[in-house]
Amino acid sequence: MISEVPEIHTGWGLNLKARGFSADNFEEVRRFRENNLTRGVIPSGLSRSYGDSSISSGGVRFKSSNYRGISIDALTGLADCGSGVSIRDLEYEAHLRGFLPPVVPGTGFVTLGGAFASDIHGKSQQTDGNFSDHVSSISVIDGEGFERKFAPESEEFKATAGGMGLTGFISRLEIKLKKVDIPMVYQEEVRVRNLSEMLSTLEGLEAKYPYTVAWIDLSGSYEGRGLISGGRFAVEREVSGTKKLDFGFDKTPKVTSVPFLGYFNFMKYPSIRAFNEFWYRKPLKEGLATFPKFMHPLDSIGNWNKIYGKSGFVQYQIVISDENREVLFQILSLLKKHKVSSFLTVLKKFGHKGSGYLSFPMPGWTLAMDFASDSKNLSQVIRVLDKMVISSGGRVYLTKDSTSSPDSIALMYQDLEKWKSIKRKMDPSNFWQSDQSRRLNLC
Repeated sequence: MISEVPEIHTGWGLNLKARGFSADNFEEVRRFRENNLTRGVIPSGLSRSYGDSSISSGGVRFKSSNYRGISIDALTGLADCGSGVSIRDLEYEAHLRGFLPPVVPGTGFVTLGGAFASDIHGKSQQTDGNFSDHVSSISVIDGEGFERKFAPESEEFKATAGGMGLTGFISRLEIKLKKVDIPMVYQEEVRVRNLSEMLSTLEGLEAKYPYTVAWIDLSGSYEGRGLISGGRFAVEREVSGTKKLDFGFDKTPKVTSVPFLGYFNFMKYPSIRAFNEFWYRKPLKEGLATFPKFMHPLDSIGNWNKIYGKSGFVQYQIVISDENREVLFQILSLLKKHKVSSFLTVLKKFGHKGSGYLSFPMPGWTLAMDFASDSKNLSQVIRVLDKMVISSGGRVYLTKDSTSSPDSIALMYQDLEKWKSIKRKMDPSNFWQSDQSRRLNLC
């Protein structure tokens, strides 16, 4: 049922807001659109995209909560799922049958529809590629209201992978799961002193571990010190001595919440520096970990995004080629010069280009930074960052974006015009649109 009065909608970053409506019935959405031709409808799952890609001012968020069925073939590992199923839901059901999703993001609280629309990546991107690489078909409700099924070789499939929900509402997906004998992870952490050491150590660990990621301290001296985490599935000898093995998959995960402490932003420079100092010095982990805890470390805190206060935060994620790794050092110098710090900074090596026309990944290095929205000099810094990324042939991640311009996106995504032509074919009346799509002239 469509909401009777407008609601305030935000992305996970809480920095951009929209007043609009919500609905979970497509016929009601269609009727609304007929009477509000200038405003769009945007698919919405669990609202974990950071900026304005899943909100539509004056429009409707079409929620996928009624599309939650899961059917898994225990022999082949092919999962037929509704788009409203979360990554956590799929992990739980899959592990009971000896499988797991090959690609999962840093949070399990993402729907499968959202995962495909963002063409998400995970800690194994260099070996397993992106989410869409493991999807054998999708069903999409296009701009005319018709449900159509597409295979990976079709241009509609490629336009929808990473297409931010703008080609239509993904209703179902067929996903090829990965056979896993022991759904536990053996992990190892390594401490490094600077960015040069981090890059070389990360590359070295890739030969040992399929899952790798690094945390960087972007405060203090801005030298790029940090912790690197590597992981692989455990083998029998590593778990044989464990009396009672808890795989950590819960149908209803236990989640704590940050208490309401007013609208104060706790992520100021002194607190960020103190946290980073503590995190860098913490004891290193080595040994067994549950798959959910290793893959989704922040999921135990349900509303951690609220620590940034009323203004929220900007997550800025880029990817650049390995040949342009010097840009990473330039970014550290830029942030140090303007005293802009990041509470949570993640670095990862990519190995595969996304198959979608607007897929984010390409071979090289991806860096994700969290900036408090009220950080001094932030707008100036982001403008410089955009120029650095464009000049190095890189791009920003649309799922995280809340600051880019139409001109910069056109320079970053070489297949944008091809994507737009397919968008017009699948949705000639721009039924599906968001605040981001209007901001970036994607529709």
